[in-house]
Amino acid sequence: MKAFLTSISFSLLALLLVGCQSNTYKLMGTAEGLEDGDTLLLTDNMLDGTPSDTIIIEKGAFSFKGEADKETALCMIYSAKQNEINAAFIREPGEITIKLSATPGASRVSGTPCNEEWQRLNDSVMVIGKEINRIAENIYGNNVTQEKQQQGMNEIEKLNKRFAKVVVETTEKNIDNEFGYFLLTYYPEELIDNETRLRLIEKLSDERRQRDAIKQIEASIRQSSKTAEGATIPNFAQATPEGDELSIMTEVSKNKITIIDFWASWCGPCRQEMPFMLALYADNKDRGLGIVGVSLDKDKDAWLNAIKTLKLPWPQMSDLKYWDNAAAKAFNINSIPHTVVVDQKGKILRRGLRGEELKQFIESELAK
Repeated sequence: MKAFLTSISFSLLALLLVGCQSNTYKLMGTAEGLEDGDTLLLTDNMLDGTPSDTIIIEKGAFSFKGEADKETALCMIYSAKQNEINAAFIREPGEITIKLSATPGASRVSGTPCNEEWQRLNDSVMVIGKEINRIAENIYGNNVTQEKQQQGMNEIEKLNKRFAKVVVETTEKNIDNEFGYFLLTYYPEELIDNETRLRLIEKLSDERRQRDAIKQIEASIRQSSKTAEGATIPNFAQATPEGDELSIMTEVSKNKITIIDFWASWCGPCRQEMPFMLALYADNKDRGLGIVGVSLDKDKDAWLNAIKTLKLPWPQMSDLKYWDNAAAKAFNINSIPHTVVVDQKGKILRRGLRGEELKQFIESELAK
């Protein structure tokens, strides 16, 4: 009898261990503003939202079970009929609780370690993001003076730096767990610069540091050194709106200073930035400033319409390959807008400047 009970005990222990090692995750939540029978979509494609699974609302609630990969991944759950009802969550083993709200930015996630930290981070940066949007709407949605617009741009730049500081501090605080690893692999160079990223990578556990994502980041940083400040840009050519091929060095050689502006018609922040860029160009074009737009569009009509609507006077080029734009990949561009300032010989003077910092640098260089 004792042997039998011992056997049962070992069997139960084995089941518990299997359960602890399971990669299963479960979503449980409520959906404000949706009705029974409505569909929710799941996606781990944060670029275009292509759904991987569907969930049906029942009695105002929903649930779903799936398998999590070894590495954490950011996913989105959103309403099929009201895309603004959504929540980003981190896919990891365990029970993830989601409260979907019809109020933008009010949805919440909790339940697992990474999602608890993800919500805390979102709560911290949400205030900053709302203030950025408020200023942007004020300076771009109204007839404000150039001085007021510049003041707004300066405030946005300060807020962006605060945002980046919160992200870096949160990443460093969690660098010994999966959430820190996730942030390190998720956020772009504008929020975690390459020098900081390499420093944080050194603090990862041996297992995490050997993961493919980290190896790719390190390789990407090595590649980016070829287009870092102080390097000379590679000459590249892409099609103009008229269909002709334009060489970047042909344009760069014409100007004392050239801003290579990576943008796209579908990029809201890029379009918001254009009035400032237009003013900067108008004030300095006769002093030797040139701008060349490199678009990450894939729809030619949308690209052409944006150039016309925004009244952009400087040369434009694109291969219409979206994020696979050859120039963007060569410069390791992973977020836009992004500026690269070069001299007449193509030497990279500064990267990633925007707003007042960009203006001050350009005017300083042109004064030499």
